[in-house]
Amino acid sequence: MDDENNIIYCALHKVSSKTWIELLEGARGIKRRVQRWEEFRRLGDYSEEEKLLRLKTYFKFMIVREPLQRLLSTFKERFTPEAGRHHQETSRLDRHRIVSLLRPNDLKPEEGYGDYDVSFSEFIQYFSGNVPRQPPCRQYERICHPCVINYDFIGHLETLKEDGPRILKMAGIDDRVTFPPIHKATDSDEVLEYYSQVPPRYIKQLGEHYRNDFEMFGYEYLGSVKKHLNQSFSDH
Repeated sequence: MDDENNIIYCALHKVSSKTWIELLEGARGIKRRVQRWEEFRRLGDYSEEEKLLRLKTYFKFMIVREPLQRLLSTFKERFTPEAGRHHQETSRLDRHRIVSLLRPNDLKPEEGYGDYDVSFSEFIQYFSGNVPRQPPCRQYERICHPCVINYDFIGHLETLKEDGPRILKMAGIDDRVTFPPIHKATDSDEVLEYYSQVPPRYIKQLGEHYRNDFEMFGYEYLGSVKKHLNQSFSDH
């Protein structure tokens, strides 16, 4: 919530949220801080009357990303041995849950949650089930509630070069901040390379959990891994 500029932004992990927080900070003249969220309140901080007023009058936006790409980006950032210490800590409970479910013999009770490594295939197999999902793996509809909130603009990471400046203009802050260059996101070849390690049945189960995220925001359902699924079907 940005009460100074009358903006509501629904921040989604692994969908350029750090960039947008920096832009909203910049529009308010806030210098970079370690805790990126400390200058902003959340919608839940307000009374019902205050919420309704802001939802009715503020500029509201969110950014989405192809769901399978977002999950892969989350895995690479938080679940690999190369992940930074902070991200290793934030994924510790999930890694423990994955090993408990898929490799219980590898558990070391004396180490508590431990520092278990999980493969991408195990990551997808786990999240293809009905399991708790931390925000980086939670469906867009369950965080931003686009069926309830009437967003003024829903951008896409894939077209952020065009969508970003447009959002700044619509929000009325383009005279104070400029949208930065876009960093290359995970490409289609890398997505296919990773998901090719996963048995198709788990990808299809995973897809059902995120079906609304595909269909509501114009993404082809499991389109980025269709080649892998079709190949697996033809092999059988």
